[in-house]
Amino acid sequence: MLFASRPSCIKRLLVIEDDPLVAFDNERTLKHSGYQVVASVDSGEAAVAIIASEQIDALVLDLGLAGHMTGREVARLARDRGMAVLLVTGQCPDDAADIADAFLGKPHGPSALIGALRAIESTICKNEAPRKVSGFRMFRRPEAA
Repeated sequence: MLFASRPSCIKRLLVIEDDPLVAFDNERTLKHSGYQVVASVDSGEAAVAIIASEQIDALVLDLGLAGHMTGREVARLARDRGMAVLLVTGQCPDDAADIADAFLGKPHGPSALIGALRAIESTICKNEAPRKVSGFRMFRRPEAA
């Protein structure tokens, strides 16, 4: 596949997506790009159980989930625990900057997903401005030195 280089500080991901085909595609893309997908789950409740028991660097999170817990609740929990949050959903919510580090619109291709994670990584791990990615918005900015 196109993306062979290993990520630097974001390695272990949790994919939270209620559409099984999208989840499968995302997981495959991420694994082929050098990321370790700890799990793919379809509900907030399952995500919280994984977050409590595993070391996770970042979430790839759809807001529309199975179960009773919302994507927003999962995002807030993850941010409180220091995890990066990439919202991957159809429309950027008004409160996205309050609950996530970045947003990637659906539908997207494999290169956009990897580009979005690398942009988050550049900002969080390297304190650099992110590269442009189609359909992507970054909310966290590099810190001033």
